Amino acid sequence: MTTTGGKLAFYRPIVPLFGAIFLCLLGVGASLAVLPFYVLDELDGNRVEVGVVIAAIAVSAVIARPVAGRLGDRHGYRTVMLAGAAVCAAAAAAYLVAGNVGVLVGVRVLHGVGEAAVYTAGAAWLVALAPADRRGRVVGLYGIHMWLGITLGALLGAVLLRTSGGYPAVWLFAILAALAGAALVAVRPRPEQPEPKGPAGILPRSAVAPGVALSLAGFGYAALAAFVALHLADRGIENGIAAFNAFGFTYVGVRLFVGGLPDRLGAGRVAVVSALVEAVGLLLVAVAPNLVVAVVGGLVIGAGLSLLFPALALLVINRTDPAHQGAALGAFTSFWDLGLVAGAPLAGLVASVAGYPAVFQVMLLAALVSAGISAWTMLPRRSLVGQRPGHAPERP
Repeated sequence: MTTTGGKLAFYRPIVPLFGAIFLCLLGVGASLAVLPFYVLDELDGNRVEVGVVIAAIAVSAVIARPVAGRLGDRHGYRTVMLAGAAVCAAAAAAYLVAGNVGVLVGVRVLHGVGEAAVYTAGAAWLVALAPADRRGRVVGLYGIHMWLGITLGALLGAVLLRTSGGYPAVWLFAILAALAGAALVAVRPRPEQPEPKGPAGILPRSAVAPGVALSLAGFGYAALAAFVALHLADRGIENGIAAFNAFGFTYVGVRLFVGGLPDRLGAGRVAVVSALVEAVGLLLVAVAPNLVVAVVGGLVIGAGLSLLFPALALLVINRTDPAHQGAALGAFTSFWDLGLVAGAPLAGLVASVAGYPAVFQVMLLAALVSAGISAWTMLPRRSLVGQRPGHAPERP
């Protein structure tokens, strides 16, 4: 078989899973783009209620991811992913009848449950399909499809709101996208999974240290998204949001072109370097005297965080019993959500006390602690739960 033929044979069974997460997240992104206007203009809500509505999906996802992972381990990743896509479609339909803010918050919670089930079950399914030397690469590509779904969905949602009949068109689009994602999952055969021999627990031990490292690194992203434009405007620099936009270019580009580095160089080593790279980017943003330096900082932060998630996820995968991969990945991913939920308020508190540059300096310290935790995970262990035959523990 040629190299091209071998690549096609490898990717063919996993492309529908990439498509499913992309389609379901299209609906999430479309709703995200228009909900602030919907709350203010249609439901006569206020800005606080806008924040509650937007945050509800993230809060529910934090709780739902570990649960979805455990259910996937016990009842099948295909079953849970299909159910999650169906819940996303049901939530999108519920937007049509959400007549007040309280009901809308409930709909957002439901949407978060669906998104959590789709992502977690799909990630565990991919890990079950992928050979050991490509797991980091596959998890990284899966994350890109999630990212692109949210980004493109937000763009399409805004366009539909203006051109195609208002909010109902957005909700109908989200329904159709989720149903298309469910169809892609439905055509795939159920993967072979080992039977769990015991409970994994809500927070598997293998997910804790990598998860904490991920949360701390996520603080930097939250600060960049929330405060880089304000930070630069305070220095008289216009168009500061360009630094955040630059983040996305390297975040996607690095995963596409060098996404296999965690598999080749070792997950722990790549995680340490990635967190240190993020710290350098945060330093550049903190001291930026002009837009060019700030944009370079955004690019560097994107390069660091791009490989950090798949590298830390690979650490979790390699140290978890195969029968409990879903529970571990679900718990691990929730740490990213926690980092975003906690990072933005923390950045706001720091900004109010010490100013905008201090925001990025504090997040720089968090990135350094993340690198230290990742380095600690490479220390030799007496035993690694679920270590696969032939896979030696990483050492410094």
